[in-house]
Amino acid sequence: MFTAFFNALTLVNDEQFNTLLSIQLASNRHFDSHTSATLDQLTKLDTSQFNVILLQLSEAPQPNLLFQLIDLSKNAKLVIIADDPNLATLAFEVGAIDFITTRSPISRLNKCFDKLIHLCPLASAMEQAHPMTKSLTHSHLIVKDIGKVRLIEIDDIIWINGAGNYVELHFWQQGASVLHRVTMKNIEQQLAPAGFIRVHRSTLVKQTVISELAVTDSGDYKLKLKNGVQLNLSRRYKNSLSAIL
Repeated sequence: MFTAFFNALTLVNDEQFNTLLSIQLASNRHFDSHTSATLDQLTKLDTSQFNVILLQLSEAPQPNLLFQLIDLSKNAKLVIIADDPNLATLAFEVGAIDFITTRSPISRLNKCFDKLIHLCPLASAMEQAHPMTKSLTHSHLIVKDIGKVRLIEIDDIIWINGAGNYVELHFWQQGASVLHRVTMKNIEQQLAPAGFIRVHRSTLVKQTVISELAVTDSGDYKLKLKNGVQLNLSRRYKNSLSAIL
């Protein structure tokens, strides 16, 4: 039987990034619980019940918050989240174990979790004894482009659509996509172990990022992902509904 070691508190004002954090924490077997709050609620919370705290800063903290962060890092593993790179130095000065941004991809979050596991002797020992899905978690796609080769972490991809002889790889941050020369059939077979399901002739989706399913007037379905993207689920792939539900 696997034992979870971490109880996490996220103090994050960026709603979309907090959603991403919640998804990753819920899917990580080392975390037993997760509580979400905002920074202004920090003084009202009993932080003694958490051993991991992920806290977002939008600016350099005032002296009273600075001393509070130092105290937090003495009693829990503190991760600072900020988009200002100047706060990275401050993060480690207060004793944080890691510094990430709201633009960090899923693979970067998993590396942060790996660091937490490494710093916990019991969790580290359990991970070495049960290295389940390790090869999958850190696997990647090799994407060839003119004059270069890119390594794309499978963890970072959330949905895929066909584009002729290529597929487009889409990520949590909307607007960013990567073109990859491969057939939909081959990419579906390759990513099925990572939880991707076919929802349309030209669309694959990571099951864990689906948040809503609605029926349209035509009898087809609309899928809404947890980052706000909406996709079609055709009647031809209704068997995918059992996997979603």
